[in-house]
Amino acid sequence: MKQIRGDEMKERTLFVAVCFLLLGFLPASLALAAPGVADWTLGTADGGTVNFHAKLAEGPVVMNFWATWCKPCLKEMPHLNRLAGEYKGRVTFLSVNTDNSKSVAKVAPMLSSKGFDNLIVPLDTGAEVASQLQVAGIVPFLIVFDSDGREIYRHVGYKEGDEEELAHFLSELVSRPATDVVARAADKPQWAEAVTATNKFEYSYSTETEKEIFENWLDVSYQFGGFRTGLMLNSQAPSEEGGRGNEIRHRFFEFDSADFNVRVGHFHGIFGRGLVFNSYEDRVVRIDTRLDGIIASTRQGKLNATVFSGSPSVQPLDVRGIDAEYNVAGNFFLGASGLTYRAHNGPNADNEVHREWVGSVRARDNFGFGDLYFEHGWKTGYDFDSQTDQANAGNAVYANLNLYRGPFSLSWEHMYYKHFAVVPSADGKTTLNRPPSLAREFAWTMLNRSPHNMNPNDEKGNNLDIMYSDGGWTLLASGAHLKNLADETAYELAFGSIQKEKLGPFRATAGFGYQENKGLRQTLVGELTWMVDDTRSWTLQAEHQHVRLGGGLGYNLGAYDVEWLKLEYETAPRWAFAAVLETNNKYDEQRSPTEKEGPFPSGQITYTLEGGGNLNLWFGSRQAGYLCSGGVCKYEPAFEGVEFYGLFRY
Repeated sequence: MKQIRGDEMKERTLFVAVCFLLLGFLPASLALAAPGVADWTLGTADGGTVNFHAKLAEGPVVMNFWATWCKPCLKEMPHLNRLAGEYKGRVTFLSVNTDNSKSVAKVAPMLSSKGFDNLIVPLDTGAEVASQLQVAGIVPFLIVFDSDGREIYRHVGYKEGDEEELAHFLSELVSRPATDVVARAADKPQWAEAVTATNKFEYSYSTETEKEIFENWLDVSYQFGGFRTGLMLNSQAPSEEGGRGNEIRHRFFEFDSADFNVRVGHFHGIFGRGLVFNSYEDRVVRIDTRLDGIIASTRQGKLNATVFSGSPSVQPLDVRGIDAEYNVAGNFFLGASGLTYRAHNGPNADNEVHREWVGSVRARDNFGFGDLYFEHGWKTGYDFDSQTDQANAGNAVYANLNLYRGPFSLSWEHMYYKHFAVVPSADGKTTLNRPPSLAREFAWTMLNRSPHNMNPNDEKGNNLDIMYSDGGWTLLASGAHLKNLADETAYELAFGSIQKEKLGPFRATAGFGYQENKGLRQTLVGELTWMVDDTRSWTLQAEHQHVRLGGGLGYNLGAYDVEWLKLEYETAPRWAFAAVLETNNKYDEQRSPTEKEGPFPSGQITYTLEGGGNLNLWFGSRQAGYLCSGGVCKYEPAFEGVEFYGLFRY
């Protein structure tokens, strides 16, 4: 048999991927006789569950993906809630929340305070649905499905006035005569074939070093009835890390029925809120803790169960996991998770093989005026120190209590993590679990400038949020105090904000934050939006931060101030133009050897494509900083040049 060389294999891989993509451009009579979409069932923010196909059987569905830290998402939500009320009984609105384990606890209190009671809010904490529809990490994203599961409208991002286009589309949709009464009345839609493809690209050119970066992600899936297969091709020429070539990063085959799902190949997943297991991908911080193997799940009455066996992309391990949750009564659930793998490649000096065991038990309940979540985990700890054969036992506790009544809500979280990193550096960077972090991510630039990287081996603390929203006013107070197990402060936060949704043609927001994290940071933020008319708006965002750097005994680098300004003009549903300026008054000793004095001006032009895509052109210079997601952060160096990036949905 002829052996295929590496470059020949890459060429064949690229050819197959391109052919797969071209299927989407065949005439409807050949490739897409009756397009469909995969089914899914998720828990909702009010403690219930929702099935997608069951909602499609009732008629058209509007599905938007959003997160609590996404400023455009929060601007869009009131309009979607209003439209959901207007089209009640004719169109179902599913607002799929994509907050990860770090912030999902804040979803239900916010929804209650804001009064978004016309929306069904599934919790996609493990990005299951977002990955199925190829929108993971892309928020806000909105899709309208007809009752046969066809995507008949798509829109990425949100600009003031985008809701006008959606309202016009829905008005025409519901006025059309019904063409398939049988399909609407059936328990589930009748599916045939469907090809879905999404392409995302990034290009950058540094005017200082003349260095270029180009990376492309092509995500393609094909569905036939209950079967689905797909792949994601990553092209690098070169990548941010310097890699070159074409590589299949994800490939899978999946079968799904009403109560059973099995997937072979690459997969991600989450148990509970990620204390024991949370495999995920985040392209922003370059994390992908996918496993290669098999995962299966089932729903049998009140019991949900998942089992898997797989290997990380970097660590030479075979990981087995199991999770089960039982609905005891009402919205009260009890669950348990387990995970195991051999901690070392071979036996120790005494010819013993050490196996790592991780487990947890949990309980959750929604009792109408609030909800409760509690989980306790433990692990043997053979993997904590690879240089010894002694177990370093770990344990973890996470608790969350939310209370809400009318416009008032309160959310409290507690954590205690000791030696609880599961499979360290599973992808070469981060762990295979992601215990909830209590240091919040903000919708403000300067408040995220010096983030806290959670340590699952040595951290404890509490977080408290209080919100009141009524009459167009929203008040928020948030605080966190995190320490290591030696009771040394690792991070402190006090934040408060006030927002008025409508002041004539204006919307105004102001806030103040105090952070103690490798120095003291005091931040004042504000935003003013002027709605010129239904589709045009101007927004001015201003942030000021006073920083006092930390240091050792008898060593103090003093303080400095940073100003960050952004002026943006939007004309829905297509164009957005933004100008940004950052300045600081650092003196030479406060700057790193490669840091420039500034100022740092930049501009951005965004064009939203029909069909759920966009094109973005960024130019100018920016200061070094951190990009964070779910308590994991990546350092981003200073940059001066041009960036061009975009998204295409086929």
